[in-house]
Amino acid sequence: MKSIEKKVWMVLFLIALVTGVSLWSIRGWTDAKEEQILAKVGKDDITMADFTEMVNKYQASRKDRPFTAEEKKGMLDNLVKTYLIVQEAERLKLDEKSSIKRQLRLSKIELLMREYVSSLVEPQVKVTDGEVEDYLKRTPELIPKETLSLKEIVVKTDKEAKEIFQELKKGASFAELAANKSIAPSRRYGGKIGPISRGKLAKALEDVAFKLKVGELSEPIKTDQGYTLLLLDERKERTQKEIDQLKEKVKEKVEQYLKSRKIEEIMEKKVQELSKNTKIEKYYDQIK
Repeated sequence: MKSIEKKVWMVLFLIALVTGVSLWSIRGWTDAKEEQILAKVGKDDITMADFTEMVNKYQASRKDRPFTAEEKKGMLDNLVKTYLIVQEAERLKLDEKSSIKRQLRLSKIELLMREYVSSLVEPQVKVTDGEVEDYLKRTPELIPKETLSLKEIVVKTDKEAKEIFQELKKGASFAELAANKSIAPSRRYGGKIGPISRGKLAKALEDVAFKLKVGELSEPIKTDQGYTLLLLDERKERTQKEIDQLKEKVKEKVEQYLKSRKIEEIMEKKVQELSKNTKIEKYYDQIK
C-alpha cells in the first residue's frame, strides 16, 4: 500500500507542477458550499466532485481495473498533500509570477473553449446514417477491397534505377539489391512494404502498383524521393464479411469526422458574427 500511495502522490505532485490545470480549476471554480466535502485543508475544501473528477482521469489509464476503496483513500491523502504544497506556493507568492499567470490564463481559455463547444455547439450537431453512407460512397478508399504486398528499391538517379532494373531482369536478388542500394527505410527488410491499400502510396506509385501482376517488376518510377522500382509479391482480395466488418469500424470514424466538420462550420459562423461587433487588431510584424 505504501508503494501505491507513493506512486500516486508523485503523479499528483508532478501534474500539479507541470500543468496546474486540474488543481487550480478545482480550487478556484468549485462551489464547495453546495457539495459533499471530503477533506478540509486550511482555507480550501476538497469536494466529492473534485475527487471524482480526479479519479475518473486516472481511471482511463487503468481501463477495466477500477480503483479499490483503499486506493481511493490513498488518493485522497495524496490530494491533501498536494493542496498543502500549493498553499505553501501561494504563501510564497509563486502564483503571482508572470509565467504562472500566463499559464493559468491559457488554461482558462482552453477550458472555456472546450466547455462552449460541448455545452452549446455539440448538442446542435447531428450526423445521419445517410450522411455517413454518402461520404463512404464518395471515398471508397476508406474501405479498400484489396491490398498489395510489395517490394521497393528507391535510388536517387534514373541511371542507377535503370541499371538495377536490368540486374533484376537477369535474376539478381531483389532483397540483396534493396539492402545494398536502396535509400528507403524498407531496405532493412529487403525492400518489403505492405500490406498497402489505395491512398497509401504516392499517386505516381499507386497508379503503377495496382496494375502490376503478382511477380511483375515495374520500370523505374520518378517520385519526389528519386526513382522507385516496384515488385508485386501478393494481391489480397477482402471477403465480403471482412469488408462489412471494416465498414462498421470506419463508419464510427466517419461519423466523428463529419461531426467535427459541422462543429467547425458552426464555430466559424459564430466567429464571423462576433467579429462584426468586436474591435480586432493583429500585429503580424511582431511575430518572430
